[in-house]
Amino acid sequence: MKTRRVPDTGPHRTRTEPELPTPLAEDPLVSTQMGEFVIEERIGAGGMGVVYRAVHPLIGKQAAVKVLRAELMSPEQEQRLLVEARTVNAIRHPGILDIFNFGRLADGRPYIVMELLRGQPLSDVMRAQGRLDVGTTVWMLDQMASALGAAHRAGVVHRDLKPANVFVVEVPDAAPTLKLVDFGIAKVLQSREGLTLADGAVLGTPDFMAPEQIRGGVIGPATDLYALGVLAFQMLTGEKPFQGENVQVMFAHVEQPAPRPSSKVKGLPPQLDALVLQLMEKDPARRPASAEAVREQLRGLSRTTPTSTRPEVEASTSPSSPRPGRLAALMATRPEVEAPTSPSSPLPWRLAALLMERRRRAPLVAAGVAALVLLVTGLWALTRVPEAPPELSQRLPMPPAPFVVAAPASAPNPVKSPEVEVPTAPVAAPP
Repeated sequence: MKTRRVPDTGPHRTRTEPELPTPLAEDPLVSTQMGEFVIEERIGAGGMGVVYRAVHPLIGKQAAVKVLRAELMSPEQEQRLLVEARTVNAIRHPGILDIFNFGRLADGRPYIVMELLRGQPLSDVMRAQGRLDVGTTVWMLDQMASALGAAHRAGVVHRDLKPANVFVVEVPDAAPTLKLVDFGIAKVLQSREGLTLADGAVLGTPDFMAPEQIRGGVIGPATDLYALGVLAFQMLTGEKPFQGENVQVMFAHVEQPAPRPSSKVKGLPPQLDALVLQLMEKDPARRPASAEAVREQLRGLSRTTPTSTRPEVEASTSPSSPRPGRLAALMATRPEVEAPTSPSSPLPWRLAALLMERRRRAPLVAAGVAALVLLVTGLWALTRVPEAPPELSQRLPMPPAPFVVAAPASAPNPVKSPEVEVPTAPVAAPP
């Protein structure tokens, strides 16, 4: 059996850390027009394509443009890009990245135009945090289950749910939201839509593949719920349930019972422990009936789990931060609507602290660089050998000092040019 690992397709995002923009000479697409948008800079690249930041020249709307790599031009890859655009527009949910145009370059390469996101993938959050606390995990699982539920009702199965394909969107003056990205290998049920390979290889990421996906069996909504369970295990424990080479991991997903998260981290709520195990059942029929059923269990868990059931090591250093107990109250009282990714969604305290720390770190790094520059400049000034002054006869005559008449002080301009920031999140509506 062949397995085709799906690469992380790079950022659908704006830059969140200091990065050097690609010089214009290195990328011929910069400053060119693609449809209604003009390419401004290259912001990322992945195994499948290159992502650019583009702007509409008339209205200033910004977007991300993903262009397929020239060396990957094939019917299979072109189909993947087209499947991603079609499936996303079939779902239309605020928790799923919006794609609003598809086109081709003069050389035949296809591209898609997407909303430009500001933030970072969940994989980066978990890499920085190690593992997440119970409140943040429950909040994120609820957001992901909502987006998956919308996809499943539209007859779409993602097939590649993993931390790199979950994006934490940072919205100015609002709580972060989650968006699912990269529907490139999604399966559209009740049709032939979906990426297939001529060599019969199995598509997916081995660490998050369901047993039926590995066997090449029937793919359905339960396939995504299995990956959601693996994600939940990793968020709670900081590690994946099965370790080893790809073949070993896939064999374990098919044959070995999933470990309990509580076997790695003490103090987890028993209901959450049981939910993760149910999501990772080998038999799809034994998993929760739907993504909405998962959300129902999460809401029940939020209402019944006291703050004291948090893992012992997850102590907060900010007394004003909302704790899981407060998160539970917020989740229990919010209306049950299919759009929990709105800016009014409650933000878990650990995620808020992590993002705040990230924002605080940026000016400190800039200050450190400035201090280093000043230090080097001062050392150069102290250690350089002074040049001998020229002879008086060789000095140029000094011009007479100008006679300056002070001008009357002008009134300050009361109008300040506004700094317009184009919103990066969809209104109703990134290789």
